[in-house]
Amino acid sequence: MLVLSVGFSGVADGVFAGSELLLGACGCSSVGGAAKSASNELAKVDSGCHKDTLSESGAELDGSSDDSDSLDGQILESNHGAGAILELSSLRVTRQLEMLNILVGFEQANRYALMDPQGNPAGFMVEEQTWSSIFGRQLYGMHRPFKILVMDLNGNPCLRISRPFSFINSWVSVENLENGQIIGESHQEWHIWRRCYNLFASQGSDMSQFARVDMPFLSWEFPMADEQGQTVAGVYRDFSGIGMELFTDYGLYGVCFDSASLRQRQAASGTLIPLADYDLDLDKRAVVLAAAVSIDFDYFSRHSHFGPGIMAYSLYSGAGA
Repeated sequence: MLVLSVGFSGVADGVFAGSELLLGACGCSSVGGAAKSASNELAKVDSGCHKDTLSESGAELDGSSDDSDSLDGQILESNHGAGAILELSSLRVTRQLEMLNILVGFEQANRYALMDPQGNPAGFMVEEQTWSSIFGRQLYGMHRPFKILVMDLNGNPCLRISRPFSFINSWVSVENLENGQIIGESHQEWHIWRRCYNLFASQGSDMSQFARVDMPFLSWEFPMADEQGQTVAGVYRDFSGIGMELFTDYGLYGVCFDSASLRQRQAASGTLIPLADYDLDLDKRAVVLAAAVSIDFDYFSRHSHFGPGIMAYSLYSGAGA
């Protein structure tokens, strides 16, 4: 697989440097009852996840399939299993609570509920589990590899987001499960204090960069700009409460796929940033969703490494009394 680590030469360093984009919730700060409904559905899907192991597709990537030779080489079309998810203007992504993580510090497989802008369930993302992945989560921490299935509402896997072991900079790829094609990749770029990513979409046997993230230290907003510095998409972590943020790995995210949802963010916050006058195709939206998972792992999934969990601390305190 070709791995590219170059950024846009036409984008000056710090396109958004120094800008504090206080973007509002745009309807992504609360999940309400719909989140609970999605969580219940997710539990049903997750219970059967380990029984349905997907075999790797042996489909040739030589363009023999008419589906892969569609508009401008686009791999995903609206009739794809992930089409109903990726065609939405934006997604609310909720990472589920990990009770063993909270109680005893045992890192569990990540699970996400996907909802549309109105809070209705749209799909799920579930981390694949093997014995090696269970031990890897405890040993490798934030460097661990993972594979996450993107599922529709019926629990049918349609995309796979994969990350290999990474010592410093992480990168993820997203794969079309119908034919095994790699749709694109998201690469974290090392910087001493900024949060940077480069996003690539597959163009035949090559990867073509279509967006870049370059945000200040501790930023919770990750707008994605094209070569002209215009924002085409974005991932935004929303505040879920002091208790949730301090003691759990629970997370709320707004993923904006087009200018309409980005414009709503601007209207809610009163902040103006240049927006592109075009929308991303489904392939690039799949890469944006994969980048959202990577951002969650890289910056917001660290709580299990702070200690052995609430229960262990309680037992230790009781023994020393």
